[in-house]
Amino acid sequence: MEGKQEMLNRFVERCRQAGLKITPQRIAVYEILINSHNHPTVEEIYEEVKKRYPFVSLATVYRTVETLEQMGLAKKVCYWGSSARYDANTEEHHHLICVKCGAIRDLYMDQELSIPEELEGFKTEGYSVNVYGLCPDCRKESQKDS
Repeated sequence: MEGKQEMLNRFVERCRQAGLKITPQRIAVYEILINSHNHPTVEEIYEEVKKRYPFVSLATVYRTVETLEQMGLAKKVCYWGSSARYDANTEEHHHLICVKCGAIRDLYMDQELSIPEELEGFKTEGYSVNVYGLCPDCRKESQKDS
């Protein structure tokens, strides 16, 4: 995986290519996303950006995250019953999701699934596997309660 500075440089270059202004708020949103390992929601990103730029709007952060996703610089990580979370790691990988606290961790597996190019009328474009369970902290907590 490329380093954080290379990711920022790629972000700036992609913005220039798309004719987008390179604003401090846009850079802050992307920096927060690439420095986060917990796959934050837009609201969590907003709270962090607001610490640097108190007058930034939630709408600006939403638009920026959507733009990052459209540019292929971020991926939406969704699972049932939760707000969308975002990941700046766009390499092929899967996720471990805690069913108690909602923590999400990247998961790399050597096994590849054989997904057909067409499946039940859908033209497939990729796949992501979510593995659900209890994270180490929640396991410890549940053992204390037992």
